[in-house]
This record gives sequence, C-alpha cells and structure tokens, in this order.
Amino acid sequence: MKRFIIKIGALTLCFLMLFNITAFGATTGEAEIAGLLGQLSIMNGYPDGELRLEQPVTRAEFSKITVAASPYKNQVASSMAVSPFADVNYRHWAAPYVKLAVSNKLVTGYPDATFRPDQTVLFEEAVTIYLRLLGYTNDDFGYSWPYGQIGLAQNIGLLDNISVTTGTAMSRRDVMLLTYNLLTCSPKGSTADYLESIQYKLVEDIVLIATSKEDPSVNPGKVSTTAGQYRIDDSFNHDLIGMRGDAILKNGDTVVSFVPYTQNLEEYVVYSTLNNAVVTYKDGNLGQLDIDDDTMAYVGTQITTYKAAIAGMEMGDLISVQRDSRGEAEYITVRGGSVTGPVIVRNDAWYTELSVNENITVIRDGVKGNTTDIETYDVVYYSPDLNMVLAYSQKVTGIYESAYPNKDQLTQVTVSGVTYQVESVDAFNALSSNGGYNFGDTVTLLLGKNGEVAGVAGPSAAEHSVMGYLQSAGVKQYTNQAGDIYSNFYITVVGADGKAYEYAAKRDYSDSTALHNVVRVNFSNGLATVATLKSMDIYGTVNAEAKTAGGYRFADGVNILDVIPGDGTHGGAYASVFLQQLNLVTLSNSNVLYYGLNRAGEIDELILKNATGECYQYGIVTKATSNTGGTNISGSYSYDVAGRINNLVSSGKTFNVRKGQPVQILVADGKVQSMKGLTKLSATYSKVTGNALVTAGGTEHMLSDDVVIYKKVGYDFTVLAKSELSTAKYRISAYCDRAMDRGGKIRVIIAEAK
Repeated sequence: MKRFIIKIGALTLCFLMLFNITAFGATTGEAEIAGLLGQLSIMNGYPDGELRLEQPVTRAEFSKITVAASPYKNQVASSMAVSPFADVNYRHWAAPYVKLAVSNKLVTGYPDATFRPDQTVLFEEAVTIYLRLLGYTNDDFGYSWPYGQIGLAQNIGLLDNISVTTGTAMSRRDVMLLTYNLLTCSPKGSTADYLESIQYKLVEDIVLIATSKEDPSVNPGKVSTTAGQYRIDDSFNHDLIGMRGDAILKNGDTVVSFVPYTQNLEEYVVYSTLNNAVVTYKDGNLGQLDIDDDTMAYVGTQITTYKAAIAGMEMGDLISVQRDSRGEAEYITVRGGSVTGPVIVRNDAWYTELSVNENITVIRDGVKGNTTDIETYDVVYYSPDLNMVLAYSQKVTGIYESAYPNKDQLTQVTVSGVTYQVESVDAFNALSSNGGYNFGDTVTLLLGKNGEVAGVAGPSAAEHSVMGYLQSAGVKQYTNQAGDIYSNFYITVVGADGKAYEYAAKRDYSDSTALHNVVRVNFSNGLATVATLKSMDIYGTVNAEAKTAGGYRFADGVNILDVIPGDGTHGGAYASVFLQQLNLVTLSNSNVLYYGLNRAGEIDELILKNATGECYQYGIVTKATSNTGGTNISGSYSYDVAGRINNLVSSGKTFNVRKGQPVQILVADGKVQSMKGLTKLSATYSKVTGNALVTAGGTEHMLSDDVVIYKKVGYDFTVLAKSELSTAKYRISAYCDRAMDRGGKIRVIIAEAK
C-alpha cells in the first residue's frame, strides 16, 4: 500500500477538499496521510482544523489512537466505571481506552502501578505497541529491549520515513507517520496489509461513475464504480464523480475514503447530439468533442464506448473527459444534468415557473442572445449547470389525426402523417379527451428540445413562415375522430436543422417546380402554401475557426443542411452538417440554396447544394460484375460500409467500379443511385492525429468525422479502429471525395501492415 502515497503526492488540495483539513505545517504527502487517518477515525485534527503536528502526544492520547487503529475499536465503553490505574481515575477521559488497551496486552503500566497518562509517549514505547498490534510478541523481539523491537520494526517497514531515535518523545507528526506505516505493513504471518485486519480494504485504480443523484438506475445510498457498487453516506462528495483513484472500504462494501489520482479532467455540458457527434457548451462557447469512437465511456452503471453512449445523451447532461499526458481521451463519464422545463412562453410568468437566476445566458434556436429575444409560444428550459435558458420556436401545423394508445392516455399524437412524442402535461391536457382539440382539427404543435410536443396553440399561432427543402408532396388519406376516411394534400419540408416536417397543404405540389427546391412555407387556416426561393447571392471561403465566409459571419450553433436535390429518377438526399465540416469550402450562388440571418446579421440557417459530401455513404467494393453486352445491361455488386456488407443487383445500368476500390455511394429512395471511385491522394504520411493525416512535409490532410479505415490482408478487408492506425505499423493509402484545398476530406483509408 505504500505505493498509495507515491501515486498521490501532489494531491494535497484534493485531500483538503475531501476531508476539510487545514494542513498548517504539513508537507506534501502529510496532508494526505492526515486526511486518510481522519476518515478512518484513527487520528483527527483539532476542531479549528489545525493539525498541530509539532505538538507532543501523551500516553493517554496514544492509547486512544492505538485502540482506534486496532480490531477492538468498537468495544470501547465510554461510560465504564473502571479505574485501570491509580493515576487513571474512571472519570479520566482516557480510562476506557487505557482499560481496553491493557486488557488486550497492547500497553502496560509502570512497576509502581501507575500509567502516567500525561507523560509524552516515547519512540520505543510507540513502536513496541504497534508491533503488538501486528501480532509480534516478546519471542520475536529478543531480550535486548528496545533494540530488538527497533530492529524488527525497521525490517518490516514500520519505521519508513521516520527519523526519530530511541528515547525521543513522539510528536503528532511522528505518530501520524508511524500509524500510516502500521496500516501499510503486513501482520505477522500474513501477506495482506494491516488495514484489512481492521475491516478496511484498499481498492485501487477505480473510476467513480455515478450515484442515484447522477443516474436513477443506481441504488440509493450507493456509488457505481468500475469495480462494482459500494455504499456511501450523506457526506459523499459528488464533485468526485468521474475521477479515477483509490478507495478505502469499510467491511468490504462502504466507501470511507477516496483519493483521486492527478487529474486532467475536462467538464462539458451537452447541448445536442447530431450524426454521431456531440455539441457541447463550455466557457460560453459551443463546440464539438474530439474523441475517438471506441474511447471507454461510463454511463450510470454501464460501461460502453463513446460512440454507443452518444445515442442516450440529452441536452444538459454532464460529460467528464479524462485525458492522458498526450491529450488523448482515456475515458469519459456521462451523468444527468438538471434541466427544468418545458414551459410555454405566454407572458412573463415563465421566469417564475423556471426559477431562473439573474445574468442568465439565452440560446434561442442555437443563437446566443438575451431574454428580450424570447417570443410568445417559444418553448423554454433552464439548465442551472449552464446557467442558461434554451428556447425553441419550432412549430408544426397540420391535421390532428390520431392519438396513441388512445385519447384518454395518449403518449403520442399523429399530425398530418407524422407521429410525435408528447413531452409535457400541458400538451397532454390540450390533446386528450379533456382538451379542446378533436381529430380532424388544424393544430399547431409547439416542439421542444428533442422535437417532442411541449405545448399546443390554436390557428393564430400558425400564421408564420418557415423555410426549408421541399422533399416530397402528394395526397394522403386520413381518419377523423368519427372514424371517417378522407384525403388531403400534404408536403414534407426539411428544415436547416435537418428535421423533416409534414404539413397539410392547400393543393397538390407533387408536380410543382417547387418540389426538390428550397421553399418558403406560409400558412392560412392551418393549410400550407409554398413558394420557390431563388439561390442566394453569397460568395466566400469558409473559415470555420473564425466563423466567417467572405463578408459574412456565422452565428454560434448555426443550422446547416446539405442536400443533393432529387430529379426525375430519385428523391434526393440530405444531411445535417457542422460548420467545421465546411472549412475551406468556397460558397457561391452555385452551391448555396438559402441562408437566413438573425437579428445580429449573422447567418443562422444555411441550406447548401452538395457542398460537403456528407450526403453520401463511403466504403469499399468487395465484388463487382458488370454485363454491358447487347440490350441486357446489368450488374452485381457487393460493398462494405464501415463493416456492413451490402449487396446490389442493378438492371438497366452498371457502375464503373472494381473490387477493392474505395467508393462514394448515393442512396436515395432506399436505392443506390450512383457509385463512383474516390480519388487517391499521392502522399506519404508521417503521423496520425485525432482528425488528420500529416505528410512528411507537415501538411495536414483532414479526416472526415466518420472516416472508414480498412486493414488490407491479401484480398480481404476488415475495419480498423482509428486508435489503432499508426504510420509505424501500416502503409497508409488515403482517398478523398474532392480536392483538399476545396474542402475535401479523407473518407476512406486502406492500411497495409509494413
């Protein structure tokens, strides 16, 4: 156990926080020992927080410390009316401790039948008593007292880091160090630490994952760790959640002390998740976590990976990232935050309902602002961890068609063919049997942070405009509350936020030139009409770090949608992207379909035309057979996308690809519409970073967020984790979708062992 202090020598401040000890006069390491002994109720500081390490220790005080460090610690009877020695009256505060120590042959009195309780304990006396605790007797010491005792104590490590000599009075510092050594020594005939003989156990190198405060799935009164669940009491410090260190357990199941290792811990708050990435909020800024998918993640009682953990994250969750000396993430912990809401803004009462603090930050639809930006019918939440109000203005207008499981106990509602989860009591009351809306009515749903129904408004709230990409249109059949079937026109519009919304339409737009274009949607009496928007006049190369493109600036949390417009053969594809994925891309009216400005004149919504390559899938061809003879044109292909094999038989067309070729694949309407080879980069790489390959000349070639890495052995390909890719072990071939200086990214990597 002596490695314990070696590990934590720089943790004085952590111990002072954990044990509320003021280490005046204590050196590095001593404060840790003092904190440990205090938690074990063996040796405590004074009520004023002082350790007073230079103060001498009396024989009475040492008797109490000895008993507290012994297996007999729970046998003290403070009201016992026994005077163990003539000079230790039964009224003496130390009488029970002296009696218990004498009865178990740990201490002895003097030949004159006195104990001399106020006399300072001598070095050799203290050493002899602790040797007895370790199970040694006079037969082990020999007859040259005290030199036999001192020699044995040196041999077993009891005197490590102690410079006291025979005949010297012991100070509190000396006793503290000697007692720590006692805990780390092994009793006679044992290989275990003495600590275990007094019902304590050291559990090394564990991570504190969560308590019931952070995760309701954890049993109350317990903390989940990488070594299992242990009991805790009300004094447990929740700031330690996410840290790695050593724990001391009492009776094998109760944490009495936790000593964190030196931490390189970063704390983030989840703002949203998107396309297997996490948008976080830290120090007033939104950003994306740069963490490998296979990084270990601790979520409640579960141990998983970062990639798998993303799906369960919600806004306001807290993420702790532990990084090593190289800055690489060792592991993360995810715990629930404390977001309150939703509340529908109808007047100023929302301030009181959410109990917001002063000087709060407001982010409305991803744009940083203040409370004056919040409007009627906004859905608002409050996160104390962020000291932030998050407001959402998204509204969906359409025909109220059905409720699940029924209108009396609804959890979901269907409006114009789209089903939404019901998030709040407010929405439940409005849409249930007791509410004012019937099937067949036009309603406006007020959507919250997860796209769920937080509230409902009448037709007046629907008199608004939305911009988006018109993905589909046509006629659908609906059933009203009476069970009658009727038909109605509909449109599906994809917003810049990447979400698809269906609206009841005033007419059929399936043959309109607006289809597969960016449109403005207006509402009248609950029905939508659309008007095509022209491509926007914008030019400039994106600098993601500066958040600029030419003379334009991007808002924090800008919503960006990239689309491949449909044509007569397919309905197109779309993907939400981050500003970072647009870095170095040149914007112009050829690839910008729409942009919207916030009140500060910043771009807060952007719809692009195939500007990023994110609408495609990327993989490698594993089989390719084409038949182009005569009129029977067909092909048979297999391709691997991130380890998932897909088979394709085409009729009437073929794809110009070959086995082993990295490819870009467009999937629209559930079918492969195109497949073409990627461009191989002619470069030799010297280093792999978290988001780039670095050439021998120092040039960085950026990796896409979902880059696929294949290990090639002969003619076979297997997926390789990014963390395993090394220029020392593999020859690397990289393939991109477009020129790197035009915003291209490496989409596929083939690695062959050297």
